[in-house]
Amino acid sequence: MSTVIARRVASTPVRTASATWAQISAMLAPDASSDARAELDKVKGVAACSISSEVTANDAIVTYDGGPRVRVYCAFNDDAITGDGVNEDPLPRSPTGDGWRMSIPFPKEDVGWAAKELARLSSRITARAPGEEVAEDSSSQRAQATAGHGSVDTSEFFRS
Repeated sequence: MSTVIARRVASTPVRTASATWAQISAMLAPDASSDARAELDKVKGVAACSISSEVTANDAIVTYDGGPRVRVYCAFNDDAITGDGVNEDPLPRSPTGDGWRMSIPFPKEDVGWAAKELARLSSRITARAPGEEVAEDSSSQRAQATAGHGSVDTSEFFRS
């Protein structure tokens, strides 16, 4: 598996949900004129809905396939005010290189509309329900396949 980096960004009441998304976007795509930042800016309204629901307190916004896998959680209420557990340090490397993708958690009742809206706005960013796993990195899967990890023919394995 690739490197995994976690960050926790202060949200409400320190920042609005939209300002929190702006902070997350700047962290993930530090070049304000990059295509990745433009794509993140396109989905800011939908992403802010996820953040305002506070689902991101326990389920991360996950960026993968373009560099290190980055999990971004949000801190709310007292944790946001005190900065308890908040880490907004710059990333060592942007995770929005070639082929990057993102998965944003939404409350179960919002996944349907959010998935449709994100698909309309972006080919890289998807919605998922809380607790739902995020796909493995394609690069990690390719590395495992080339390292000899293939499938097992169970009929041959159990042949007597």
